[in-house]
Amino acid sequence: MAAIMRSEHLELNNLEWFIRLGRLVGLKQSSWSEVRARQDAALTERVRQQSLARIGDPRLIQVTDDSFFLGTVDYMVRNAPQGRASYAVLEANGGSSRGLTLLAPPDVERLVGAFVEMLRFMDAQEPPLILIGHLDEDALITERLLIAYRLKEALELERPGHKVRLVSLDEFRTLHRDWGKEATIVLGPYSQTIPDLHVQDDRVYLLDRRVHLIVGDGVARRHPQLVRQRADVVLANWVFPITSDKSATYETVLQAQSLLAPCGVHPLRFWQAWDQDELEQICEERCVEMGGLVIKPCRGSGGTGVFPILAASTVSKVVADSLGEFYAQYGHEHNPFPYTICELIDPRKATWRGNRHSYDVSIYVARQGDTLIPAGCLFRLAPQPYLGSHTKASLIVSLTGYGGVAAERGLGLSQESLQIVHLEEEDVVRAFAAAVVLMAFIARQPPGYSVRV
Repeated sequence: MAAIMRSEHLELNNLEWFIRLGRLVGLKQSSWSEVRARQDAALTERVRQQSLARIGDPRLIQVTDDSFFLGTVDYMVRNAPQGRASYAVLEANGGSSRGLTLLAPPDVERLVGAFVEMLRFMDAQEPPLILIGHLDEDALITERLLIAYRLKEALELERPGHKVRLVSLDEFRTLHRDWGKEATIVLGPYSQTIPDLHVQDDRVYLLDRRVHLIVGDGVARRHPQLVRQRADVVLANWVFPITSDKSATYETVLQAQSLLAPCGVHPLRFWQAWDQDELEQICEERCVEMGGLVIKPCRGSGGTGVFPILAASTVSKVVADSLGEFYAQYGHEHNPFPYTICELIDPRKATWRGNRHSYDVSIYVARQGDTLIPAGCLFRLAPQPYLGSHTKASLIVSLTGYGGVAAERGLGLSQESLQIVHLEEEDVVRAFAAAVVLMAFIARQPPGYSVRV
């Protein structure tokens, strides 16, 4: 992508054109249009307003600093007394969340607008350089293009008569010295971007140009300096030490229990292991007591390395399978420890295509001004049906972790979807409310360097 399209505005339909055109020349791109068509925007708006009314106190969902802009909270649903749904938080995700374009079009704009909120925290004394990181060979690069164009439009509205360059990393490397200090947005894959980034005097530089804003906390998580020390750059999101660490997320859920319990969210029991011996020991000791466990590496995505353990006698094999899957995906130079071990819950099942399937619920949280709102949701079905005993493929629901993008297993918020997953509208209202309360709680009480002083 030597030079990026120069059109003045980009719509969701343009992304679909880009995807189809890319396939003609062998560029593998995936579309969420199938899931987007299953979203009921009116129902989502009604649930959103009901959830905000349920929260009541606006201070519970207020964020005034630059610690958080956009993310997701993923739940599994389990049955509570009287047949009500209760929720266990599986994980939270930060500014590198993918799947932004699977919501209804108005809610996609809410999500992208959360990135635009970042602009007001930038140093306005010089033309900005914005870096948007993405996966290598990213099959969802169109989502990053949409973010880039919305940021470009917002910057040009702020500075009438000034154009913002939108370029690839290769183009920036070649020509940036000829441009001077022009406002520029750079898209670059993580593997090529990280070596060109460095921190000096608390500022971040791409080659010799100061970076003012970074989209994607995957950049910070992969950078040897930014992962350990906060710098003077606006990032979505600086709370990544919590959202990228499942043990830290579970601990935060525990701390926020008084706020989350009214919404039916209850903490998981969990443990942390710092090497393979400790991982196997904890699993062997806790498996019988808990009736099953789930092990999760501290890094990775798409369910890589996440496995259920159903019997103590299988611990060594399952741990070996988990480590093997992680190293096959990321290489031995990346450390999967500390592992998180949590209790295995028996989730409520959806009825899909004549079978019972485990599923989870992803709630998208976006910033509007200094308030967090629930932007929408997704139900993700496991690829294999539940046949009486859990396997990885009948429990781990990732739509992108089994090769390709499985859009057919993603259900939007609609009355038909609620019937499939056996939930009531009020159940989703509670899940929406809990997600924004939790994310605001994380933003208010981040670890270490997540808030500048």
